[in-house]
Formats: sequence, structure tokens, C-alpha cells
Amino acid sequence: MPYRGKTTLLIVAHGTSVADGDPAGMLARQLRPHWNGPVTHAYMRSDPGLRSVLGKMMQAGQTARLVVVPLFFSAGYLVNDELPAILNEAGLRHAMVLPPVTGLHGFIPMVADCLATTLAARNWQAGETTLFLVPHGLKSLKEPSDEQIWQAQRIANVVPELSVKIANVEGQPSLADWRSMADRPHSMFLPLLAGGGVHARTDVPEMMALTEADEAVVLSPIGIWPELPPLILDQAQKRTRHAVVLANFTTADKFVSQSVPAG
Repeated sequence: MPYRGKTTLLIVAHGTSVADGDPAGMLARQLRPHWNGPVTHAYMRSDPGLRSVLGKMMQAGQTARLVVVPLFFSAGYLVNDELPAILNEAGLRHAMVLPPVTGLHGFIPMVADCLATTLAARNWQAGETTLFLVPHGLKSLKEPSDEQIWQAQRIANVVPELSVKIANVEGQPSLADWRSMADRPHSMFLPLLAGGGVHARTDVPEMMALTEADEAVVLSPIGIWPELPPLILDQAQKRTRHAVVLANFTTADKFVSQSVPAG
């Protein structure tokens, strides 16, 4: 029998302690009208918790075909280890898990377009601008991680005139030291964050401590960019189509093998 039925889309994010901070829920609401199937969300460190949401989805029969969208901006422990472990624990080893946002096909062109638009709006030249990538980071970091360096290089390859720096919310190099790292007259800050949490709302502005004298612009956290939902939708649809084609091909192949008499 061909592989049919609707696919469930599950947005998974870290979580936030802010009462009205709900980036995964906001993304789910944006995607729901455009997805032919259930769309829901869960958090790893706040409510609704991932295990609880998975349990409810299983009871509702919504996990036979499942695409998981990690609303994360690095491929760290939560994405590489904890998320797969929870899915396996729930018997959902078959779930299709997309890369974190920064690993999605089309992520760098999306960022490059935004940078070009921002530079043009300010009448700034890329060669006169320092771009600070602002990841969450880790308290244990003493220098940029290999992944952070890779992300910076990917952007520098597309907009080579920019000076691209890493400025972590936690760990080194720290966002609080951005002035000592700036090597151009103008500065742009790109928070690699979901948005809606304490880091985006409070920590980042306090650490930057911008003044009227600073030639600086702070971009919205990538997690709330209007360009992100279409990018995720495209990737999820392609992943689903691939799974359907593969499943149907496998089913047809088995049918032919069973129909051909031996000898």
C-alpha cells in the first residue's frame, strides 16, 4: 500500500522563563495555515514540555509521520543528543529531524539578503561595517567554537567586505566587549536567538549598552524573522516528499518481489 496520510510538524525550542515568551508557539501559528497536517510545538526546558507533547500526539495518532523542526541556532547537545534520545524513548526513531536553523539550506542567502537591505537602508558600505554574530554561547567557552567560526566564515564568503566577529551572550568572546573588537566605523548585531526570551529581551541590550554616539544597528533575533517560516516550510515539505517517494518505492519494490514466482 502506498505511503499516505498527513504529516505532523513539530517545532521544538529550548524554552524561556519569560511569561509571554513563546517563539516556538509563534512559529507554529505562522506555519499552521500553510501545512497540510497538524502543527504543534514543544520546549526542552519549559512548558509545554517535549515528552508531554509527544505523549499527547501519540494518543491522538499524530506521530505515524513526523517532521521535527529544531528552533535552535547551533548543533549542540540538545539537538545532537537529548532530542534524538527523547524521540527514541518515545518509540519515534522514524521521525524526520531537520537541521537547526543555521544548518537549513537557504539560511545564508536569507541572512545575506537582510544584511544587504540593512546596509542600503543606512547608506553604509560593507567595507566600513563590522557584523557581530551574537549566539547564545556557553559559559565554558574561552574562544569561538568551531561551529561559530564556520558560521562566520559562511557569511564572510557571501559578503566578503564585511568584518565578521563572534560576540557570545555566554562565554568568550563576550558581547560585552564588542567595542574592543569593532574594527570598522559601523556595527551591526545579529542575534542568533529564537527571540522572546530573557537573552533577547534583556541580556543582549544590557551587554551592548549602546549610546546615541554609536553607529550601530541591532537586527531582530533570527527566530522571529518573517523570512524564516517560508524557509522552514520549504525544507519540511521537501523532506516529507522525499520520505513519501522513498516509502512508496520501497512498498512497490516489495510488491513486485512478492509477485514474481521463484525459479
